[in-house]
Amino acid sequence: MITDAGKNKTADLLIGTNGFGHIAVGDGGDDTSTSQNTLDHEIFRKAADSKQVVGNTIVYTITFTGAELLSNVISEMGVFDASSGGNMLSRVNFKSIGPLASNETLSFTFRVVIP
Repeated sequence: MITDAGKNKTADLLIGTNGFGHIAVGDGGDDTSTSQNTLDHEIFRKAADSKQVVGNTIVYTITFTGAELLSNVISEMGVFDASSGGNMLSRVNFKSIGPLASNETLSFTFRVVIP
Protein backbone atom coordinates (compact mmCIF):
# COMPACT_ATOMS: atom_id res chain seq x y z
CA MET A 1 0.00 0.00 0.00
CA ILE A 2 1.15 3.51 -0.81
CA THR A 3 -0.27 6.17 1.50
CA ASP A 4 -2.11 9.24 0.22
CA ALA A 5 0.85 11.40 1.33
CA GLY A 6 3.20 9.09 -0.58
CA LYS A 7 1.09 9.37 -3.73
CA ASN A 8 1.00 13.16 -3.44
CA LYS A 9 4.78 13.36 -2.94
CA THR A 10 5.34 11.05 -5.90
CA ALA A 11 3.25 13.38 -8.07
CA ASP A 12 5.32 16.37 -6.85
CA LEU A 13 8.57 14.56 -7.70
CA LEU A 14 7.40 13.63 -11.20
CA ILE A 15 7.01 17.27 -12.25
CA GLY A 16 10.02 18.65 -10.33
CA THR A 17 13.04 20.40 -11.81
CA ASN A 18 13.95 17.63 -14.27
CA GLY A 19 10.52 16.03 -14.28
CA PHE A 20 7.89 15.27 -16.85
CA GLY A 21 6.91 18.63 -18.36
CA HIS A 22 6.73 18.22 -22.15
CA ILE A 23 3.70 17.16 -24.18
CA ALA A 24 3.97 15.57 -27.63
CA VAL A 25 1.27 14.77 -30.17
CA GLY A 26 1.36 12.37 -33.08
CA ASP A 27 -0.78 10.58 -35.61
CA GLY A 28 -0.25 6.98 -34.44
CA GLY A 29 -2.90 4.76 -33.00
CA ASP A 30 -1.43 1.41 -31.95
CA ASP A 31 -2.40 -0.02 -28.58
CA THR A 32 -0.49 1.44 -25.68
CA SER A 33 2.09 -0.66 -23.83
CA THR A 34 3.83 -0.17 -20.49
CA SER A 35 7.18 -0.78 -22.23
CA GLN A 36 6.56 1.94 -24.84
CA ASN A 37 8.78 5.02 -24.55
CA THR A 38 7.80 6.93 -27.71
CA LEU A 39 4.67 7.88 -29.58
CA ASP A 40 3.92 5.79 -32.65
CA HIS A 41 4.60 8.76 -34.91
CA GLU A 42 5.42 12.04 -33.18
CA ILE A 43 4.55 15.27 -35.00
CA PHE A 44 5.31 18.01 -32.47
CA ARG A 45 6.48 18.43 -28.85
CA LYS A 46 6.74 21.39 -26.51
CA ALA A 47 6.71 22.32 -22.83
CA ALA A 48 3.32 22.16 -21.13
CA ASP A 49 1.63 25.54 -20.68
CA SER A 50 1.05 24.61 -17.04
CA LYS A 51 1.50 21.66 -14.71
CA GLN A 52 0.27 21.34 -11.17
CA VAL A 53 -0.36 18.67 -8.58
CA VAL A 54 -3.87 18.32 -7.18
CA GLY A 55 -3.75 15.60 -4.52
CA ASN A 56 -2.37 12.52 -6.27
CA THR A 57 -3.14 13.86 -9.77
CA ILE A 58 -0.83 15.78 -12.08
CA VAL A 59 -2.79 18.19 -14.28
CA TYR A 60 -1.15 19.46 -17.48
CA THR A 61 -2.58 22.05 -19.85
CA ILE A 62 -1.29 22.60 -23.37
CA THR A 63 -2.40 24.51 -26.46
CA PHE A 64 -1.19 23.74 -29.97
CA THR A 65 -1.63 25.96 -33.00
CA GLY A 66 -2.39 24.81 -36.50
CA ALA A 67 0.97 26.26 -37.54
CA GLU A 68 2.73 23.96 -35.04
CA LEU A 69 0.85 20.90 -36.26
CA LEU A 70 1.65 21.64 -39.91
CA SER A 71 -1.76 20.56 -41.29
CA ASN A 72 -1.45 17.10 -39.69
CA VAL A 73 -4.21 15.09 -38.10
CA ILE A 74 -3.37 14.02 -34.53
CA SER A 75 -4.58 10.94 -32.64
CA GLU A 76 -2.10 10.33 -29.81
CA MET A 77 -0.53 12.37 -27.04
CA GLY A 78 2.20 11.66 -24.48
CA VAL A 79 3.95 13.28 -21.52
CA PHE A 80 7.77 13.33 -21.60
CA ASP A 81 10.70 14.45 -19.43
CA ALA A 82 12.66 16.11 -22.26
CA SER A 83 12.16 18.42 -25.23
CA SER A 84 13.25 15.53 -27.49
CA GLY A 85 13.89 11.87 -26.79
CA GLY A 86 13.73 11.24 -23.06
CA ASN A 87 11.28 9.07 -21.17
CA MET A 88 7.52 8.88 -21.61
CA LEU A 89 5.33 8.99 -18.49
CA SER A 90 1.97 8.36 -20.15
CA ARG A 91 0.36 8.02 -23.58
CA VAL A 92 -3.24 8.14 -24.77
CA ASN A 93 -4.92 7.53 -28.11
CA PHE A 94 -8.02 9.42 -29.20
CA LYS A 95 -10.26 9.92 -32.22
CA SER A 96 -8.38 11.85 -34.92
CA ILE A 97 -8.51 15.63 -34.71
CA GLY A 98 -7.61 18.03 -37.52
CA PRO A 99 -6.14 19.23 -39.63
CA LEU A 100 -6.27 22.75 -38.21
CA ALA A 101 -5.87 25.98 -40.13
CA SER A 102 -2.64 27.78 -39.18
CA ASN A 103 -4.58 30.38 -37.15
CA GLU A 104 -6.66 27.83 -35.18
CA THR A 105 -5.74 26.44 -31.76
CA LEU A 106 -6.39 23.17 -29.97
CA SER A 107 -6.19 22.92 -26.15
CA PHE A 108 -5.93 19.84 -23.94
CA THR A 109 -6.09 19.16 -20.23
CA PHE A 110 -4.17 15.95 -19.49
CA ARG A 111 -4.54 14.33 -16.06
CA VAL A 112 -2.19 11.65 -14.75
CA VAL A 113 -3.40 9.94 -11.58
CA ILE A 114 -0.81 8.31 -9.32
CA PRO A 115 -2.68 5.17 -8.13
